[in-house]
Amino acid sequence: MARPMAFRRLMTLQRLIRGLLILFVVLLLAGGWYANVAWEAWKQASSIHNFNWQGVELSLAGVQLERLSVTQMRNGQPYLAEAEALSLGWSWHWWGPMPDVVRVGRLALNIPAWPVADGQEAPSATGPGALSRQLPAWLPDTIRIDQLVLTLPEGIRAEGDLAVSQLSSPDDREIVTNAMTVEAPIPGMTRGGWRLHEGRLSLVFAAKADQQSATLDFGDQSQIELSRVDAPDSAAQLDTLRIDLAGTTLKAGYSLQPMALEKLAFTGPVIATTAAIHQPQLHTQPWRLDGRLDASLKSVRFDGKLSSDAGTNAKLEFSFPFDGTPTMNAEMTTVGASGGRALADTFKAWPKALEIGEGSARTTLELRFPSAGAELQGAMDFDGLGGLFGRTAWAGLAGTVTMDLAGDEVGFGTTDLALDTVNPGVAVNTVQLAGRYRSTTEQVAAGALMLDQASAKLLGGDLRIESGEWQLSQTPLRIPVQLSGIELSQLMQVYPAEGLSGSGILRGTVPLRISGQSVSVESGQIDALAPGGTLKLPAEKLRGMAQGNEAMALVVRAMQNFNFSVLNSTVNYDQDGKLILGLRLEGSSPDVRDGHPIVLNINLEEDIPALMTSLQLSGRVNEAVTEKVRNLMQKRGAERQSTGSDH
Repeated sequence: MARPMAFRRLMTLQRLIRGLLILFVVLLLAGGWYANVAWEAWKQASSIHNFNWQGVELSLAGVQLERLSVTQMRNGQPYLAEAEALSLGWSWHWWGPMPDVVRVGRLALNIPAWPVADGQEAPSATGPGALSRQLPAWLPDTIRIDQLVLTLPEGIRAEGDLAVSQLSSPDDREIVTNAMTVEAPIPGMTRGGWRLHEGRLSLVFAAKADQQSATLDFGDQSQIELSRVDAPDSAAQLDTLRIDLAGTTLKAGYSLQPMALEKLAFTGPVIATTAAIHQPQLHTQPWRLDGRLDASLKSVRFDGKLSSDAGTNAKLEFSFPFDGTPTMNAEMTTVGASGGRALADTFKAWPKALEIGEGSARTTLELRFPSAGAELQGAMDFDGLGGLFGRTAWAGLAGTVTMDLAGDEVGFGTTDLALDTVNPGVAVNTVQLAGRYRSTTEQVAAGALMLDQASAKLLGGDLRIESGEWQLSQTPLRIPVQLSGIELSQLMQVYPAEGLSGSGILRGTVPLRISGQSVSVESGQIDALAPGGTLKLPAEKLRGMAQGNEAMALVVRAMQNFNFSVLNSTVNYDQDGKLILGLRLEGSSPDVRDGHPIVLNINLEEDIPALMTSLQLSGRVNEAVTEKVRNLMQKRGAERQSTGSDH
């Protein structure tokens, strides 16, 4: 009886086990079918297409995938993610495995359009949708991507490594990249009257960000490029503007709950170059701005150097406090001939006839930009400056000229401007000027000139202009020049003829009449001081005047050795350069009429431009001027020959 009973129990247990196995298989099949249905339903609800993976390897240390790709359709556009060399590592605990690290060799994300929530507002930083509350606890603590390739809307592309750590600890969460490249097109736009044409942004940086701060260090090839920039009112045009940001650092401090930017610092070297600047006052050429930028939420400051391709250099300091008045300081130093050529090749207003050969000039400017309008204070300091202006040599320019701009008024002034010598053929020495000039910005050349001092040395005597005020808008200008102590002996030595000599001291007034580009003299007067002096003119220069004229023969004999007690002359000079002297002499000659008194009235004419040319050609100025005059005369001679004209 026992044996059949045991057998029956064994058979019952077998049937029970068989039934449980059948039930388990049925449950597995049902669960698989349900999981597949749920998976397909989730994919359909999430618009997931083409979810594929290859090369799955499972071990106690984790799972590896050779390749994974998934496509999501949104608004008819595919959002694609492709990953290669994926691995998920986990650690074992008493309750089971927990993911630790996700590694991805390459992850490519293609986002054709910026996602738009369907009528839903973005979650707030403190609400239930906040980032720190969205992450499940079972997510891995670290995600590392060796190569992330992002293709974003509007032509934006990013590529580089990325690591996210401490996902399970929101306060310690950190994002790091050692080398990320971001490239994006820049659309054309207009801001504050400035027209920025299309361009391209290229950034290469290492970055680190956590819950409180972020730091970006920009590397080589980080630059902003614009094809063209147009200034307001077409004041200037910049071609191919490039801003190089290599070596700069961006640091930000912020709060995520609530979201707010608390600190910002953008510092480092900045280089801006342009292929050409087109501006009415400048010669077209490349320019470069090289310096250091310090920017924050409170201000922007730049210290650097601006240079033109011609060699002009200026130091710049720009400060823009957001709650104050922007200012800019500039300093430019010109040294010698190379500095003069650089200025001439940079500024169109530079006179073509002006050449600098020695000395230095330092210009400093301080500009302020209050809401009422720009203000300027500046100074030009000269130290031993010299050179040529056309065929006139000048040397030893020293002193300071100040300038100021406020509203629509501009002014210049000096108290100590001095020039050692200016020599167009007859040297004028120890020139000293003091005065002011004021005008409006609309009519700079029609202001008021106020002279406090204007004096010089000439032929052993003095030139002087009395202090006064002249309105340049009221032409012609009449400026009386006072002569005193002029030595007749030096005047005779200057004249390019041999055998001339004399003695005596001259004084007088020469009223200059200035109109436009022309200078003339009307009714000037020159007299000799008592007791007079002597005049000796060579006989060979005078004999031609006496042929067939007994009165002129008397004059010729007297002028070969004439002692005068009275010498006065009227002075007139026309716009064509003709000087006319109405000379009256009273005196005697021991060789005429036994020394009896003689009164002579003589009209003399002289072509002053021709006289200056003769003096310049004779080397009375310097070798550079002599060479310039010689070349000019050769050129004129060649032009006459080419036209077949003798005149």
